[in-house]
Amino acid sequence: RVVNFESSPLFYIAILDLRKRCNMSIVQRVKAIADEQTKDTVYSLYDVEYVKEGSEFFLRIYFDKDGGLTLDDCVLLSEKLAEELDKEDFISDKYYLEVSSPGIERELRNLEEVIDSIGKHVYIKTYEKIDNQKEFYGDILGVEDQEIIIEYKDKARIKKSKISYEKIAKIRLAVKF
Repeated sequence: RVVNFESSPLFYIAILDLRKRCNMSIVQRVKAIADEQTKDTVYSLYDVEYVKEGSEFFLRIYFDKDGGLTLDDCVLLSEKLAEELDKEDFISDKYYLEVSSPGIERELRNLEEVIDSIGKHVYIKTYEKIDNQKEFYGDILGVEDQEIIIEYKDKARIKKSKISYEKIAKIRLAVKF
């Protein structure tokens, strides 16, 4: 008896899992290349994504530097990376290479990035209400024992609150108006 595994849901899940693992190794290899390309430079690697959107694949590499990236920085980094990626040639899919900064309102992905952002204006969304609200726009004054001290405006009054890092659903830099 012949079994057609290709129509089996488990076979399909196995292919998806294998695809995720392959994408993960692509991201890890690209991170290693990007780190090597920017070693001893003013640039730092922020993140790498390899995603499929519709029928197209995108390799997105985000860099940063003090004062932010310029268009010329992105062009330079893109050319250096494209050359090295073409040399190593480990991505079998046709893809678009995108090089950019993480943006002015970048997410703060861990407590270390929050500490590095002391004095900056941020947006915080919490899992539960703190001081009768779940969203805050304010300045990070400090971090003590996993708690972020934020100064924010509530109507016409300036307030300070301590927000436990574990209660934060999202925190990102914000533009102050």
